Amino acid sequence: MNNLFKKIIRKIGRDIITVITKCKKNRILFMQESWSGSNSYALWKLAGEDTKKKYEIILYQDSALDGKGFTHFIKKYRLISSAQLIVTTHASYKPSKRHIHLQLWHGVFVKKNGVMLDNKPDSVFKTQKDWLKVDYIMSYSETCNTFLNACMPTNSNKYIITGAPRNDFLFVSEGMSNVKKIFGEKIKDDKLVFFLPTFRDYYGKNQGNKNYNNPFGFVKFSPEGFDKFLEGNKCKIIFKPHPHEEALIISYFRDYPLKNMLILKDSDLVANSLDLYELLNASDMLITDYSSVFYDYLLFDKPIIFAPVDVDSYSAARGFLIESFENWAPGPKVFNQDTLQKEILYCLSEKDYYREKRAWMRNLHHRYKDGESSKRLWEFIERIL
Repeated sequence: MNNLFKKIIRKIGRDIITVITKCKKNRILFMQESWSGSNSYALWKLAGEDTKKKYEIILYQDSALDGKGFTHFIKKYRLISSAQLIVTTHASYKPSKRHIHLQLWHGVFVKKNGVMLDNKPDSVFKTQKDWLKVDYIMSYSETCNTFLNACMPTNSNKYIITGAPRNDFLFVSEGMSNVKKIFGEKIKDDKLVFFLPTFRDYYGKNQGNKNYNNPFGFVKFSPEGFDKFLEGNKCKIIFKPHPHEEALIISYFRDYPLKNMLILKDSDLVANSLDLYELLNASDMLITDYSSVFYDYLLFDKPIIFAPVDVDSYSAARGFLIESFENWAPGPKVFNQDTLQKEILYCLSEKDYYREKRAWMRNLHHRYKDGESSKRLWEFIERIL
């Protein structure tokens, strides 16, 4: 069966399900596709008691690992068709005009996406019109509206600036307690540095040329020396691979000789019913490359180190929305082990290092900095239902 025929059959199936399924008033469906900063999960979890009494709120974990096939298809689309409001972070679902679709998305753009991707004539955002059907889109700020609409063009009056629900976790979660639930006695009174790189393996196509001889992709790296550095400065690195390539990264580093680097897996989060953002406020610092998590981390006003080891090749393969990434990123950039170690120590001791630039970018991207985004979004939902 070719792909076109499969698409036609699936569309007919979805249409039939929509027609025969009753859309239930005040039923809200939250589609969760990740445990790494899920806005739909955060909004669902942070619903107040009055909200839970007024609405029927359902969390549906739509993981690629949850199975395929006919039964899964029927179950998923019957549930979608039965909800008055469908809240998503990735794919868009609006079965008919009587359904309302709220798109929360899963990040703030710094990398090209959608129609801004070069040399991607088959991009789903160029060939489909799902985003034109979205009723409302959550946003952080006017700046984020501009970046998002450059990539996924739609009607500008669909944006609602409330701030991201997942960022409320940064204010209210018991991060250290959650970290210890997962890592136990491996965490004592250490300083915690989260390492959250973006992915390079994009559905089998490489983006960038980062090597995997070591976690940071440096040309030269001494695991023994770095471990000694972390031990001597009472630091632990918590390394969370991007969900897109977790299996690949773990295959590289499962037995890597770094006892002070702990790998955080999706299965750890699932087993403890925790989102990654419910751990982040336990950290003292973030290390990333191009992950947009740095925008959210600005709410802490804590140090951020960037390790853009393959910035030229990544820029050529994926590209950025700004010129240039190195000037844009609000923290020191490191390209080797020695500089990384020096910057970790300096960032931990000098709290004002890059503070002014962090504040500038925080104000540019976050209208709200108060941990009340879910409350504002629930108030909006109250108005549209």
